Amino acid sequence: MSHSKKIRQLNTPNTEMCSIVDKFSIPLSNEKMDALVNMINIIAEGIFVVNGDGVIEIINPMAAKFFGGSQESLVGQRWFNFLHDRYREQYEYIFLNWKDNKKPALSHGPKEVLLTRTDGTWLEVDLSISCLPESLTDGSPMFIGVVHNLTKHKTEYSELRRQASTDHLTGLANRFNLEKTLNKSWHESIINSQPISLILIDVDYFKQFNDQFGHVNGDKCLQRIAKVIESCLPSNESLAARYGGEEFAVIMPHMHLEDAKAVAKDIQRQIGIINFADLHLPTTFRVSVSQGISCEHDGQYRTPEALICAADTALYRAKEEGRNRINLSN
Repeated sequence: MSHSKKIRQLNTPNTEMCSIVDKFSIPLSNEKMDALVNMINIIAEGIFVVNGDGVIEIINPMAAKFFGGSQESLVGQRWFNFLHDRYREQYEYIFLNWKDNKKPALSHGPKEVLLTRTDGTWLEVDLSISCLPESLTDGSPMFIGVVHNLTKHKTEYSELRRQASTDHLTGLANRFNLEKTLNKSWHESIINSQPISLILIDVDYFKQFNDQFGHVNGDKCLQRIAKVIESCLPSNESLAARYGGEEFAVIMPHMHLEDAKAVAKDIQRQIGIINFADLHLPTTFRVSVSQGISCEHDGQYRTPEALICAADTALYRAKEEGRNRINLSN
């Protein structure tokens, strides 16, 4: 039996062998290629082999699954056709360049690309393409591709990023995300000569709340306040964050001091009508917040930290003056 027929048997059931024999054209030279094909078919990674024209000659079950077809149907097709439009031209050019120059040996990737599967869906994968040694291919250019499905990794990575930037209790941005966003918004505001306002919010008498109603209810109280603050954000550019403990912060790019005060009044009003009866608290019980506002415009503050300090000073004055009030920075 010829080497080509041996490989076809490894790739497909005996009943399908006749239909594939005419498609397959790898110029096998020795038993090393037989061993390579055996190895490719049992490896749990997606692997395919193409000739110098980009035509698939070998594809293992995992790669066939990624491409969205059977091994038999994929052998003989140009692998470029399974690349998303934004990547196809690049890889076709790479192959043409190799074909013309022969040297150096191709070794490209790993690189994240999109595969367009046979059913029209997309799959995010990590792709590497390398030349096979000429000792295996009898001097004919052959290339091996390795693909890893990134869907699960991308999902997990996105979730880890979300967790790293989100406060676990309230779902708002955490302190790290707040500082990162403030720095970015600050510099953009300075460059574009636009104002940026910051509100610091402190829940009044929260220690007494915890002592009277328990920490579980205290957590639920913070969660409800967080939802109110987020619902009062004036734009998609604004960010609500848990600053620490029972303190919250709101960043509002492109917003002047008086406009920020209007947002703070809305937050104060909405928090003041939160009902806790479902938590078995008195039906008349309400919470309030104290707020301090600062605004950078025309160089009033030199750094984002100075803007925070100004809002914190205004917040302190609001608490000293009786709480449940809004104070503006000087």
